[in-house]
Amino acid sequence: MSPAQRDLHLDPDLLSLLALGERPGTPSEAVSAEQHLLACAACSSELDELLTVVRTARTVTPDDALVAPPDSVWEAITAQLAMQDAPTDLATVRRRRPSWLLLAAAACVGLVVGAGVVYGTTSGGDAGAEPTVLASAQLEPLEGQTARGIAQVVDTPSGPQVSVDVSGLAKADGFYEVWLLDKDAKKLISLGVLDGKDHGDFAMPPGVSMADYPVVDVSLEPDDGDPSHSKNSLVRGILPA
Repeated sequence: MSPAQRDLHLDPDLLSLLALGERPGTPSEAVSAEQHLLACAACSSELDELLTVVRTARTVTPDDALVAPPDSVWEAITAQLAMQDAPTDLATVRRRRPSWLLLAAAACVGLVVGAGVVYGTTSGGDAGAEPTVLASAQLEPLEGQTARGIAQVVDTPSGPQVSVDVSGLAKADGFYEVWLLDKDAKKLISLGVLDGKDHGDFAMPPGVSMADYPVVDVSLEPDDGDPSHSKNSLVRGILPA
């Protein structure tokens, strides 16, 4: 495959990072990628598929205990994979890889959460105890909004968890996403999507602290495949350091 053919589509690793909410490369490279997505139906469609995987993984909660499938399931999967011919087109190979990586990452998220559930139910002494609230913030409506809520950082066996409840959210096209922002609102991290549009429990990302990202923000996001913040924030609150 010639360099010109490779340049017809965005690099699969770049699409994977975009689906995960990352902004790799220089600002000009990011703008170029966004322009390409607007013009290329194939890349836009692939990004939508990857975003679906990421959103599903991020909505996994400690209540989603995993159940090991029977051996027959794995045997069927193995047999199906064995029957598939290996692709001979290099473009097909490189464009399959990030989807499998993201699917594997989503599975790992589920396994980690499942392990946390097992730990919480089998460790003695703390069973049935009330969770320890490390910090709490009232989520106040921004200008022109009426919704309100509360965000709590709770200590769990698998690490700190951000619990968000919002009331008064109107039904709208799109979905409600929870973010952590730094105090200047210049850096942000997506935690995930509200379940049922009013509640969500999210694992605090590794290496992220309330001191560095004290602002909890809930935004209305259009279902347009763009993982960046829509700049349409509804409620916001500040966690004490």
